[in-house]
Amino acid sequence: MEKFDFIFSQRHPKLKEKEDVYKLIYDSYLGGTKYKQGNYLKKYPKESVRSFDARKSRAIYFNQLSPIVDMLSGLLFANEPIRTLPSKIQPVLNTIGGSKKINEFMRTVEAYSFMFTIGILVDVKSYDSSIVRTKRDRKELGIEPYAIIYMPHDIVDFDVNFSDGDLNWVLLDNSYRDHSDPYKPAIDVKIRRLWTREFYQDFVWDGKSVSFGEQIPHNLGVVPFRMHSWRDDDDDMIGETPCEDIAYISRLIYNSMSYMDEMLASGTFKMLTYPSVDGKVPKNLETGGVGALSVIPYQVDSSTTPGFIGASLNDIDPFIKAMEFYMAEILKKVGMSTDETKEFVKSGKAKKIDLEKMRALLISGASKAGRLEEWIFKIAGKWQGEDIDANIEYNSSYSNEDLETEIDMLTGLLVHPIKTLRVNVLNLLVKKLLASNLPQSELESIYKEIKNKVTEDTMGITGTPTIVSKNQNISDGEQNERDN
Repeated sequence: MEKFDFIFSQRHPKLKEKEDVYKLIYDSYLGGTKYKQGNYLKKYPKESVRSFDARKSRAIYFNQLSPIVDMLSGLLFANEPIRTLPSKIQPVLNTIGGSKKINEFMRTVEAYSFMFTIGILVDVKSYDSSIVRTKRDRKELGIEPYAIIYMPHDIVDFDVNFSDGDLNWVLLDNSYRDHSDPYKPAIDVKIRRLWTREFYQDFVWDGKSVSFGEQIPHNLGVVPFRMHSWRDDDDDMIGETPCEDIAYISRLIYNSMSYMDEMLASGTFKMLTYPSVDGKVPKNLETGGVGALSVIPYQVDSSTTPGFIGASLNDIDPFIKAMEFYMAEILKKVGMSTDETKEFVKSGKAKKIDLEKMRALLISGASKAGRLEEWIFKIAGKWQGEDIDANIEYNSSYSNEDLETEIDMLTGLLVHPIKTLRVNVLNLLVKKLLASNLPQSELESIYKEIKNKVTEDTMGITGTPTIVSKNQNISDGEQNERDN
């Protein structure tokens, strides 16, 4: 038995190399709790554990990846795929995706395969060969082929026959959590299944040793498993994806957002430097501070003077500009080249060049999706003892108008967080600088103007608009007179 222990310890080197980034991509796509629990917020070297924990609890992740993945994979289904299938395979058309119909199944496939390499297994449910002897028996019992997605962490190892480009074998992780009996605690069942061109075989790990089942012939002549991604430039089964860079940049934005949030908090809740004879702070100040402020003592005979220290709210503008730059870089990764000084998406000739890059990515995705679906139906036919020649064509003709509409929607989603930040920061500055000098009605008018101004500037990377105090504010007429 021990000779098969390696089955549960080996991993294909390319898949092992991609483990961390694939997890980052998947967590970035899901966002929410999944991302927050991923420990993607980095602790600053001089930051205390307490301060970091507080910052971590406040951190907010703005999902940059999901809108891009959903937009690009969704474009493949802008028009219904054209499927030319022989009548003998028609019965499995809407059951091949299991509980999902074919379009719904393929939408999920294309979204995942844009992010990273996935696998598709075409299988049939187990049956007693002594009972099921004819195609009619299979039909009456509802034994139809189905396709299932394997995420990259469930693909353990594989070998490719480079003479025909197909797999010689693949090892898959079929482990599951058994909680079928409510009177017993759940059990983790660790199973790996080996598929070859002639048979499949299960290996089970009980925590001490490996046991293995018999080799079950499938008579297909091929491995009913296929690796799938939008792009595989070196034909090694592991695809290349722009989502790797996008996920790394999104993580950078997540950390920058947290730094800026800390600066906002520090700028709002400053610290009071307090003179002390013995280096201590009075008990009432130590426990409660002054209002919401913390107190830092200093020697009374030093040159330090009482005052309030902390970050300036005006210092956050570099953070906003940096994040705008990061988001512009994200758009570049999917063919939307940008001009950081003017607008997220260029116009004219430059835009046409960018759209061609984006169109090339979509055409590659459409071609790969069609070939995958043809393969799925081909293997489904083999399970039924039929030779299937299917032809599947996905939409690969995209007008500039269609792409520009999608891009406008996408950029609106991606820049929204920056718009929100600008509004909140400017409102906070107005409140701190002007609230005590202006009536509420005038403040409300300023808040409204901030919201409108930032909305107008959303597509232009112009930095945070300047806010001046009441005494500095002058009319356009007065300004013209001074300029003259």
